[in-house]
Amino acid sequence: MALGIDNSQRQHRLLIVDAQHMICELLQYKLEDEGFHVDVLHDGRKALECEISDYSLVLVDLMDTDFSGIAFTEALKRSPDTYQIPVIIMSSPRSEDDVVDALDAGADDFIAKPFSTRELIARVRSVLRRRSMMAGRRRMSNIVQYADLAVDIGQGTVTLAGQAVSLSRTEFLILAMFLRHRGQFFDRAEIQHEAWEDEGNVSDRAVDTNISRLRKKIAPYGRNIVNRHGYGYGFVE
Repeated sequence: MALGIDNSQRQHRLLIVDAQHMICELLQYKLEDEGFHVDVLHDGRKALECEISDYSLVLVDLMDTDFSGIAFTEALKRSPDTYQIPVIIMSSPRSEDDVVDALDAGADDFIAKPFSTRELIARVRSVLRRRSMMAGRRRMSNIVQYADLAVDIGQGTVTLAGQAVSLSRTEFLILAMFLRHRGQFFDRAEIQHEAWEDEGNVSDRAVDTNISRLRKKIAPYGRNIVNRHGYGYGFVE
């Protein structure tokens, strides 16, 4: 067992969803050696039948099957019980579109195979650290509101007419940015910097796709998010 593991890390439960058994065994061994509790499943549909809300983070392969890692991630992020659970997609990207599609589906990070277990563990710790910092702010209430659309920055929640709205982390950060700065406009690079940690791997298409989904989820206020040529995106009253 690795040295220097704190008690909070020991409490983290990770789920690996990957059809490749040998890789799963290796990752499970390495992650458990770092003090994590790790479960492994080889089928995305079966994984969705489990109590995923009990996990701190999910590692999923793109899986070239009839129910891919993208479909699994999208289903996870649609559910109000699991949408806040961070997801790291790990796979050998065939093109830039694979990375974009993974991030569009709501993944918090993407790591390309082959990777070192040291890098993967660092990515896992980084994502969990960000989540821990967000949880630490939940004691504070910092609500930004427009009409009956409310964003609670501290809680990381969005409500519309009193009903919870399920947003991915990226969609939430974009909406919070727009509502905090109503009437201002931001180009895609500024939005990437705000809503993605590794903005260097994010395309303009990913920004447009996330904003398009966000508009639909906050209807009828989606029309308040406009794109002005030469200025960028913004929320107008």
